[in-house]
Amino acid sequence: MKPGDTFIIPQPGTSLDSHLWVVISDPAQDAKAILIVNFTTLRGDSETACVLAVGEHPFVKHETCVSYRGAKVVSEADIATLMKAGQLKSHAAVSEAILKRIRDGAANSSRMSLEHAEILSCQGLIDC
Repeated sequence: MKPGDTFIIPQPGTSLDSHLWVVISDPAQDAKAILIVNFTTLRGDSETACVLAVGEHPFVKHETCVSYRGAKVVSEADIATLMKAGQLKSHAAVSEAILKRIRDGAANSSRMSLEHAEILSCQGLIDC
């Protein structure tokens, strides 16, 4: 697992549901606290710190935003367990440019928790 990797958990109702999730922290620095965010449909009340247009990633079929409020911390062991059980499907990684936009959005997000932003800051990935 590395920064920019993405995955889907195709079973609705799981703790991570069926959105596309993106690894935005560096698992090599802390495999027990990996910060992930998800892509979600852009709506009128969505945060717009990072918006993706159709075609910027194969998963993006309409205007999409990053949900910083829904960020989660998982461990590499959690991900490995779900993958081994067939409950997680890898998807195309985001480009370096999109990963940078997602991280920049995290630094500017009014909805990401300070605890989550601190993971990125402590790893030297964003300035808060």
